[in-house]
Amino acid sequence: MPKFENNILGFIPKTDWLNMGFQVKRPNDPIDGLFGDEKTDNITAYWQTIADEYQLPMMAQFHGFDTEAQTTFRVPVDNHNIEKGLIKVKINQSERMRSLLRAGVQNDEMYDYVINDGIRLADQVVTRTKVAKNELLATGKITIKENNLDLTVDYGVKPAQTAFEISFADGEDVFEQIQAIIDAATAKGTTLNGIVTSKINLTRMRKHASVQTAINGAASIGALVSKASLESYLEEEFGITQIVVNDLSYGASSVIDSDGRPVITQKRYFPQDKITFFATNPAGKMGVGLWGNPPEVDAERFMGVQQSSENPYVFISQWMEKDPAVLWTKASGLFIPVLYNPGALYIASVTGVGA
Repeated sequence: MPKFENNILGFIPKTDWLNMGFQVKRPNDPIDGLFGDEKTDNITAYWQTIADEYQLPMMAQFHGFDTEAQTTFRVPVDNHNIEKGLIKVKINQSERMRSLLRAGVQNDEMYDYVINDGIRLADQVVTRTKVAKNELLATGKITIKENNLDLTVDYGVKPAQTAFEISFADGEDVFEQIQAIIDAATAKGTTLNGIVTSKINLTRMRKHASVQTAINGAASIGALVSKASLESYLEEEFGITQIVVNDLSYGASSVIDSDGRPVITQKRYFPQDKITFFATNPAGKMGVGLWGNPPEVDAERFMGVQQSSENPYVFISQWMEKDPAVLWTKASGLFIPVLYNPGALYIASVTGVGA
């Protein structure tokens, strides 16, 4: 039979939280293939290392003997906003347990309910990190406008890289517009090799007369281009070898209706009206999600917080308030997505698709 810490109902022993928060990769998330996750004790220092390593290579110069060496520079990073990425959520465990007890749940069954609450809280933290990764891909920056925070993390992506449009209006040439984006990136020393978009935009391409003509000839106008033919053409003509489709959604917010039921507002991770062109490093990555240590790591020493002694991505902690007597369970993580090379991102808005 599971035992609660200090005989407090719902207070999970420290060792039982050890498996919580270690796995943040979701098998069905297409963006995790472009942005992995790494744990570090110093997010700022690690980001600086990444910025120095993955930029366009800088050239040293020849010097005469007995002359002073040219001074180089470090690529600036947005230090003042890096450690603002604290994500946390908590639940009133006592309120939850009282409800369960009234529903007939026994004390020895309460353990699983509390553990599952911790898992759900950790998953909510992970979901916010996925939203941040997708926002970076779709806009070239991330914004944090919640809970009295209002800030933007700048990755150095130029406004010109995010101002492209691809129109699917009749008479437009879709591939000509894509070529303009490829040319703009090439002029800056970037070889684009992939796109992120929604399935509907790929279907729009396959239905567009200019695409049908380019791939199958003028006589094929009106005949849907096969997915394989489109992918083959993008690879052969533009070097686009990777097409990532993200149509997943998440619960962005919720309110309680008149019946006491939550009404959840759903949003897409990646916008339906965007097509992002990208360049990856040799390992196929665009960047990395850096995880640090939230303040709760030090809280146990002076707050009586019960948490894992390990160093996971997401920390599950519990503490007891005496007045009123409430047991809280909280999940927290310090996270920021990092883009390896700001010049590797070119973003187009979709237009000409009607109302």
